[in-house]
Amino acid sequence: MDIDIFTYSNIGSRPLNEDSFGIKNDDNRCVAVLCDGLGGYNCGEIASKTAVDNIIEGISKIVDLQADSIYNVLKFVNDGLLQQQIARPELSGMRTTAVGCIIDKTELNYFNSGDSRFYFFSNGALRAMSKDHSVSQMSVELGEMPFDNIRFDKDRNKLLKVLGDRANSDVGTIYRPLTYKSGDAFLLCSDGFWEYVLEEEMEIDLSKSNTAKEWIEFMLIRLLIKFNGNNDNFTVIGGIIK
Repeated sequence: MDIDIFTYSNIGSRPLNEDSFGIKNDDNRCVAVLCDGLGGYNCGEIASKTAVDNIIEGISKIVDLQADSIYNVLKFVNDGLLQQQIARPELSGMRTTAVGCIIDKTELNYFNSGDSRFYFFSNGALRAMSKDHSVSQMSVELGEMPFDNIRFDKDRNKLLKVLGDRANSDVGTIYRPLTYKSGDAFLLCSDGFWEYVLEEEMEIDLSKSNTAKEWIEFMLIRLLIKFNGNNDNFTVIGGIIK
């Protein structure tokens, strides 16, 4: 697929970067996946890297891309993480968020588990985005607080769906496919990124950019200015469809 893609990942102020990402792009399909590991020490890093690799591998094998087939890949990856937890007790707390998009010749599919996000921009404006699986997002859905308050709400890190969670068999959400055209853009990012970059700022920086690299670098400047010394890992994948 003819897509201009740029990626960036930063450890922030943490001792270890537990974010992972991967991209597989060929003539017929582009798959981009980003995962933010949970569990501390090296558990989160293992969970996120394992999930990224296995999601990309699983989706690459799908011939007829449907919501059920994408969900089944997430379920398979989730089951694999649970099996690793049994085999290696030191990994018993590992979990990970996941967000990804699949672009083929006719449409764009996307999915998420947890609070890593997908954004889609058309004609320079935000057209679609994933919904966090968090207590804070639930409060927004119930009308208890505005959407913008999610960014620093005390419950924003209380996640309701992630991969590797024994308590919840629902592994995520597969959204309705989007149509796209040349010039449309997408963004995948962990919460350490979107907490500091507003949706309006994403649009502004996209309008100033000719490449995905320029777009990401404009947004990183905003993020770094807002650094407070206690920042999480942050990772972003940006793409502009040619």
